[in-house]
Amino acid sequence: MNTRLIFVLAIASGVLQACTAPDTEWSNVEAPREVRVDYDRLTHATGFAPGTAAVSRIEQADLAQFLRAAEVRSGDPIYLEAAASDRLAARRIGSLARQLTHQGYEVASLPPSRDAVPANHLLVVVERYVVTPPACPNFTKSPGSDHENAVSSNFGCATQTNLSLMVANPRDLVIGRGPGLAPGDPAVLPIQRFRVGKTAPLPTENAGEAYAAQQTPTGGTSAAPVQGTGQ
Repeated sequence: MNTRLIFVLAIASGVLQACTAPDTEWSNVEAPREVRVDYDRLTHATGFAPGTAAVSRIEQADLAQFLRAAEVRSGDPIYLEAAASDRLAARRIGSLARQLTHQGYEVASLPPSRDAVPANHLLVVVERYVVTPPACPNFTKSPGSDHENAVSSNFGCATQTNLSLMVANPRDLVIGRGPGLAPGDPAVLPIQRFRVGKTAPLPTENAGEAYAAQQTPTGGTSAAPVQGTGQ
């Protein structure tokens, strides 16, 4: 191979590299299409007058404003946490829990805290999971000059976005829920009917004819289908 041929090949290789689109080095890692779920913990300190377990109207209004700002819905769990040195903790938790329960919230108590809760206060804790959809649509990869025949950068965006928008509780995407106990009535009731002799009779050979007779209109004859005239 002479020097002139080597020089021509080198020039041709440079031209090809210059014409190659930069997106040929694109990678799926650059455009992740995943739903992100973050844990969020919001707290609010509700104060009590010393020696009392009643919540003042001002504290009730502040708590209501906190729940509205946190977008806590009816049925969302709310936790109450008292100070470890609070002798009125049980009464205060009961008083505040009754008010929140009447508003439709599910209330539970947390173990007492030594440092997180100020004196004569209850800490109202809201725990939730927040879902964030992927950054879609994503067309960072050009549809042309795809020598690797890889999928589009927008592939899967619709599925992940729809999932993040439809999920009722984002916590299900992280932990999920237990199936719970299966209902036993469908299995127990037939056994009880069998023991007392009240089982349903088996269908007879003429069960089909009996069903057809029940579907026949009053008058004894069934209506025949009307055929079209073709006009």
